[in-house]
Amino acid sequence: MTTALSRTTLLTLLAAMLWAALMMAGRPPAAVPDPGSSAAVAALTSRPADWAAGAVPAGFVTDLGYAPRLERGRLVNPTGSCSSPVPLPAEFEGPCRQHDLGYDLLRHAAHRGGALPTAARQQLDAQLVASARASCNGRQGISHGWCSAWADIAGFFVRANSVRQHDSAPLPEDALSRSATGAGALTLVGGAGTLVLGGVRLRRRVDWSRLTVRMSDLAPRVSGASAAVAGFAVSIAPGHLPHGPVLQGGLTAVLVGASVLLVRALRPGTARLVARGRSWALVGVLAMALATLGWAQPALSSRRLAIGLPPTDLTWWATVGAVVGAAWLAVRSLRWGWSRRGTAWRPAAVIAIASTAVFSGGPVHGVATAPEDRVLLQSSPVGAVRVYAEMRGGEVPGDRAERAADDLVQAGGLEREHVVIAVPTGSGWINPQVVAGLEERFGSQVATVGMQYDDAPSWVSYLVRREDAVGATAQLFDAVTERVRELPADQRPQVHVHGESLGATAGQAIFGGPDTRRAHEVCSVLWTGTPGDHRVGLPREAAVANDDDPVVHASPRDLLLPPGDGRPWVPVLSAVHEAADLVGSLDVPDGNGHRYGPDTADRLETCP
Repeated sequence: MTTALSRTTLLTLLAAMLWAALMMAGRPPAAVPDPGSSAAVAALTSRPADWAAGAVPAGFVTDLGYAPRLERGRLVNPTGSCSSPVPLPAEFEGPCRQHDLGYDLLRHAAHRGGALPTAARQQLDAQLVASARASCNGRQGISHGWCSAWADIAGFFVRANSVRQHDSAPLPEDALSRSATGAGALTLVGGAGTLVLGGVRLRRRVDWSRLTVRMSDLAPRVSGASAAVAGFAVSIAPGHLPHGPVLQGGLTAVLVGASVLLVRALRPGTARLVARGRSWALVGVLAMALATLGWAQPALSSRRLAIGLPPTDLTWWATVGAVVGAAWLAVRSLRWGWSRRGTAWRPAAVIAIASTAVFSGGPVHGVATAPEDRVLLQSSPVGAVRVYAEMRGGEVPGDRAERAADDLVQAGGLEREHVVIAVPTGSGWINPQVVAGLEERFGSQVATVGMQYDDAPSWVSYLVRREDAVGATAQLFDAVTERVRELPADQRPQVHVHGESLGATAGQAIFGGPDTRRAHEVCSVLWTGTPGDHRVGLPREAAVANDDDPVVHASPRDLLLPPGDGRPWVPVLSAVHEAADLVGSLDVPDGNGHRYGPDTADRLETCP
């Protein structure tokens, strides 16, 4: 048995090394995504079907051999289907055909030599789940629950396959990809074999005749069980922003664990309740848990329905429970491993290798991309001007600002009535919904220009690189307004500034007050989701902030002081909920959390 175990472990390690080598041998990604396919995917996932139909690239029909068709409010591949090994609800046929069309757009982009960012496939997969769940709304009761569950199950396997293929274009896999898949499978099988052989070996060494377990030893202490129920209750309220099941499960696990640890620290060193007294106490705790669940279900459902999310169902609660259970097992496993740290590293290494193998295979040349939806690199459906200067190696921000301003002039942006300087977030993202809203409002008479100043997550830029954001924004503003001043006074466009999140913070910093030079060169400004809800005080300044946006309203002072805005507040606990809200602030429909829709553009003021 020892020899077999050693051989299996060795083969697993060799397969893992082969898999890692193959995964690192990928091809370089395409330099420039195909703009037509990119715009079509964006329209398919975020715009009405007729709008998406108009965004289909000109060469799509020739490359794919069919023309997309409108069916029941969706733009679809008319010959597509749900390619599932098990029957799915009939309502999923439309979402599956729509998803097939999206994948064909990814293939079209790859054929044109400009594969789309990984975010494009992620958005298509998310749309499949959302559309499938929406198609279940015609059902009632248990049937609706099962239909929604199948939507989540189908979405899970679709995402698993996309992750396996690194979210690249779903093209036929090459020899390198098949080799990586095989090596990953060998790693997974070898890791499982090592665990099985190790378990058999352990079982043979255990003297089962000496092991006795009483059910009473498995039952928790009354105080600990009561603390767990209390932790579950406070994980539901005082909440502000509804969460998905995974995030809610994580929040519940944290608060349940904290409650149990707090009670354990404060609990006097008294003996446990025994016999009938303990049994009745645990029955009472169970009744409290059921009552809490009965209160939480309608409370969470109403909170979700109020912002356009589906209510909680059996699948949602099962996911929450699975996350809490996984967290408990992880903590117990870490405690066990630390107590046996001298020998536990071997099975831990095997488990890590086997888990990693799940993400192996697929096109190893999957495209590593820039942030999602570089909307200003896509053509405008209404003929507006879009200009965006991405970061280039060896280029300082001043040169990038000059390049953006020159591109704006060359594209005819100064010939439009309105020029909007859009300040991106730290990753370079500009809200495509706001850009769409500006173009719906002004049509072709608007030019939007932006410039990337960082490629880090926005919160990193906000904490450690804020001055870089401010400096780059000032340079772009000065470069654009300098070219505007060169025009005759009666031919100059109105200049506006829009910033969202960190972009709003950087945009506000370049003015410094209503009497600065830049304040006299700008017609109006629009801030959305500004951290701390700050303002500059300019004459035509508009700020949009959702009532439940934690980026705007959350503050460290909420740990000990009430916010004073009427929201429910509990010391410390409210700050924990706000931290969870920050994590899930983008996982909500537009108009909630930290998501702002196209109607935001209506708040931008114009000059007479």
